[in-house]
Amino acid sequence: MGTAARGMFGEGEEMKFGNKLALALIALLVSNGALAQGNLVQFNGELRPAYREGEVIVKYKDGASRDLRTMTELYNRVDVINVQRFSGHFVGMEQLTFNTERHSVEQVVAELQRDPNVEYAQPNYMLYASPAKLEKPKTLGEPCMIPGLPFPPGCEDSGGGGEQPDPGQPGTPCLIPGIPFPPGCEDSGESPGEPGNPGEPGNPGNPGGRPAIQPPPAEASPAADPDLAKAWGIAKVSADKAWSIQKGSKNIVVAVIDTGVDYNHPDLAFNMWRNPKAAMVNNGVDPLGEEITGDVVGWNFVHNDKLPFDDNQHGTHCAGSVGAVGQDGKGISGVSQRVSIMAVKFLSAQGSGDTAAAIKSIDYAVSRGAKILSNSWGGKGDDGTNGALKDAIIRAEQAGVLFVAAAGNDGTDNDRSPVFPAAFDVPNMLTVAATTETDGMAFFSNRGAKSVHVGAPGTNVYSTAPNGKYQKLSGTSMACPHVAGAAALVWSQFPNADYKEIKRRLMDSGDAITALNGKTVTGKRINVERALQATF
Repeated sequence: MGTAARGMFGEGEEMKFGNKLALALIALLVSNGALAQGNLVQFNGELRPAYREGEVIVKYKDGASRDLRTMTELYNRVDVINVQRFSGHFVGMEQLTFNTERHSVEQVVAELQRDPNVEYAQPNYMLYASPAKLEKPKTLGEPCMIPGLPFPPGCEDSGGGGEQPDPGQPGTPCLIPGIPFPPGCEDSGESPGEPGNPGEPGNPGNPGGRPAIQPPPAEASPAADPDLAKAWGIAKVSADKAWSIQKGSKNIVVAVIDTGVDYNHPDLAFNMWRNPKAAMVNNGVDPLGEEITGDVVGWNFVHNDKLPFDDNQHGTHCAGSVGAVGQDGKGISGVSQRVSIMAVKFLSAQGSGDTAAAIKSIDYAVSRGAKILSNSWGGKGDDGTNGALKDAIIRAEQAGVLFVAAAGNDGTDNDRSPVFPAAFDVPNMLTVAATTETDGMAFFSNRGAKSVHVGAPGTNVYSTAPNGKYQKLSGTSMACPHVAGAAALVWSQFPNADYKEIKRRLMDSGDAITALNGKTVTGKRINVERALQATF
């Protein structure tokens, strides 16, 4: 509480007031549906919504009758108020928004599952970026939402008198709209973690200060990267040695599906993917909302436009580990010194998104020719599955695309308590745990002897940041792009290989580490030089 408040109340009165305020805040959250029963999960060390209230994804059976009368009857049964139809490979799917005053997500899913035309229905599960904080290991217990108040029941309480909430940094959204908590937060009137106004098809959202895409720069004259030593993961995976064999190729497209990328960053701009057809078509989404046109470096599924700028930091950091430009006399180098990075934004400034946008992002990247998808995000559905997301990854597999995923940061076993997409059993998936500078397994990293394939550097990783900057971050999010960059480098050396060979090379040629033994499929941290040299 502020100084003025302390002047109004004695210590006992202040505590009573705090508890009353806490109860009022919880009541407000419940009334807003943010704490709907069954819609809270522990992910990345925090309690978060499992799915979007009032939304479901439905997939219809092949050949199902979907005439106007049939669909109208179905929509009326569950009080649908908006329908968004998927296009491309997923024309059999719809995202339905319904009246929450009359139905819960569980009720709507159950009703749709009974329809003979429906293959499956599910919540629109939330997905989150996966960075980690290194101040102290997170316990596996669920934290209390407000210190001193045991809610939700069984949570771990700091007692309310010790550690206080961190003051909001500039740009930190207020926990509850209209209430300045944490102190100094910015109140936008929107719930944190929600994407901004996505705009309607054919009417892209306001760019709102996101920079225009600058023309591609000329290739720099060869010069050492002055801060390469700060990016310790490069030497750890022997990428620096691999460069004497292969530096990478701009013919290999890696889609960084994330919070966006600073596409004008001096250490990334040359390696950004450029759509060769961008200048040949109109900008934006076509009038029917069925086809994206005018995309230059990627697409923004939050604002529904061609400016996938990173308003968080997460995506730009990942992009730098994949392919910051090498030997350009600036900053660092990514694992692949030459590559084409496609920026696909579906996570908001707060690092959250949903399954519907993730499916569209994956389908977009595949349709634009990406060979590798870097996915440093995930979530937990309360029923343990996310069939719609799995279908999107299977679609990528059928197109010959490698799907690299972060294992997650809860320090848990994905074989027993799965995080998705990391725990999906799909052949094209390559799931990554985080390792330390001393080849330990990062305390926060998820493991899985059957579901987590390899390890890669994920602590204190130095990489690119928005607005031309650099910074250190930690998490399996940081490990994942090391592997995506390694895949790009290896694929540059073997351009006729399929994803199976690339995956096998990375898995079989790694360095065995004791810390990963029994906790990953291979027990190895990747070694890019050996992956290039391996013979089969």
